[in-house]
Amino acid sequence: TTNLGVYCHAGRENAVASTKAFTTQITVLALIALWFRELKDRMAGVGPSYESKLLKDSLTRLPISFGMAMKNRAACKRIAERLNPKEHCFVLGKGFGEPVAYEGALKIKEMCYLHAEGYSGGALKHGPFALIENEKTGKFGSTPIILLIFDDEHAHHMRTAAEEVKARGADLIIITDDSRLADGLCDDPILIPRNGPLTALGAVLPLQLIAYELAMLRGINPDTPRNLAKAVTVD
Repeated sequence: TTNLGVYCHAGRENAVASTKAFTTQITVLALIALWFRELKDRMAGVGPSYESKLLKDSLTRLPISFGMAMKNRAACKRIAERLNPKEHCFVLGKGFGEPVAYEGALKIKEMCYLHAEGYSGGALKHGPFALIENEKTGKFGSTPIILLIFDDEHAHHMRTAAEEVKARGADLIIITDDSRLADGLCDDPILIPRNGPLTALGAVLPLQLIAYELAMLRGINPDTPRNLAKAVTVD
């Protein structure tokens, strides 16, 4: 061991499909990055950088940001009802939204037994495009695609990806911090609060809530998914 571990202090995780681990590990890594940057600035004899102040403010606002994101519970249940008859689902994100898309797809797979895949915003066209079906040709109707579109440097690329999959008949579900980014694509987007560099982290809550609500609709205990164990004892 390194004797230099950092505890998440998230409390006991009862479910096999862990949810607190993702959010707390991202928070801890952000704190470590902040510590290194502040140390670097002190060694250089300069004051705190703009980026450090921005990240520190975002970390301070996390509890409020998460509390606001939790108000989307009813919207998440409506989306779960749309996903219930489906067999496949894609979750797309770019930049900081990409790992959040992976986490969302993982939770949908683990808790709902719905085949879900996370991809970078523009990567869907490199093969998975062939799996997109529309309402008429799809055995289970149009393919649902969840897109994380934030007001950042990747917004244009994510809008383009959304327009491309919509043109092919996909059923779009958008999670965003700016409703204007969903104009013409989705009539009822899930809105999360803007929180600087940690905005994308707030999107993990609605994704996890969608997975939970879908598991309940399907009569699945989300705490104990089949074939999964809390502790892995083999290589």
